[in-house]
Amino acid sequence: MNPTDLSKIRPYRSLMQNSLWHWDAYPELPDLVPHGRVELGRFTGPGAVRTIHLTLNMEGGDRTELSRGVFLSVRYDGNDFDSVFAPVGDFFCDSFGSESLHFASIVMAKRPTNSLFCYLPMPFREGIEISLVNTTGKTVLGYGYVTAEALPAWEVDSGHFHARWLDRTIDITREDVPLLNTYGRGHFLGCHLTAVSRCPHFADKQGICEGNDEFWVDGATAPTCNYLGTEDFFGFSWSWHKVWADNHSGTTYLSDADGETRLACYRFLLNDPVRFSVSLRARINYEHEIHNDQLRLARAEGSGQVRFGIVTYWYQDSPVDALTV
Repeated sequence: MNPTDLSKIRPYRSLMQNSLWHWDAYPELPDLVPHGRVELGRFTGPGAVRTIHLTLNMEGGDRTELSRGVFLSVRYDGNDFDSVFAPVGDFFCDSFGSESLHFASIVMAKRPTNSLFCYLPMPFREGIEISLVNTTGKTVLGYGYVTAEALPAWEVDSGHFHARWLDRTIDITREDVPLLNTYGRGHFLGCHLTAVSRCPHFADKQGICEGNDEFWVDGATAPTCNYLGTEDFFGFSWSWHKVWADNHSGTTYLSDADGETRLACYRFLLNDPVRFSVSLRARINYEHEIHNDQLRLARAEGSGQVRFGIVTYWYQDSPVDALTV
């Protein structure tokens, strides 16, 4: 990640594993069968994954079912729980059946022909297992590879990468949107968010942008960090009006067609991660903006429902189960 490191000679050993593509040098590579699991990469430690690349296609060509029905799983050190578990589309910031914007950031990229990249480092102490889990009834084809490095020793200041998936319909005029609730030591890195609503008052993403993104660090009684506007947290201002992407944030999809508002955006806190030593609770809270005209009307009519799909990314000193935080 640091250009000054490119010239440095390191006592590391390069590792790589291919998957899925059995029409070339590795005819033994399996397809991802219906309701099956396929290994993308398995390495023993200490080490660190450097790159994950995927390009996938589903039998029948349904990219919406593919992007939400196939999950990326990461397990560390022989644990039987997933520290990363999220749909491949949302994990790689590729939204709404691959209709979202192509982009290239330092840590994620979506290139033409559905070529997805993750460059977030994933250190592992004893071992790592990276897999795809197919929850659909269709076969998935494609190509994937994982690159990693074997390290001479575990670096004590390293954190394990985590990603948590939330798929929930929430009435934002009455409920919070949970992002993370974890215990340990680490830092919050960012999230990818999609929002879908048929509330007429949320057209042009109004109302949805009015949450406060709050971070409660180490049991604090008030938010330690509090972004006054959800669109501001995601790097934009005065709601979302155009698609745009850079290293830190992006709005990759916007639509108000057929009475349905759709939004996709990401934010990576590369310069200012939220650090915690004991615990972190993060949420989007709309209670302070309840006098906003759009939210007030939606609350009065009971129409404030938004379906959120959120991947939260963070690092933590020990692996935890992403399904329980």
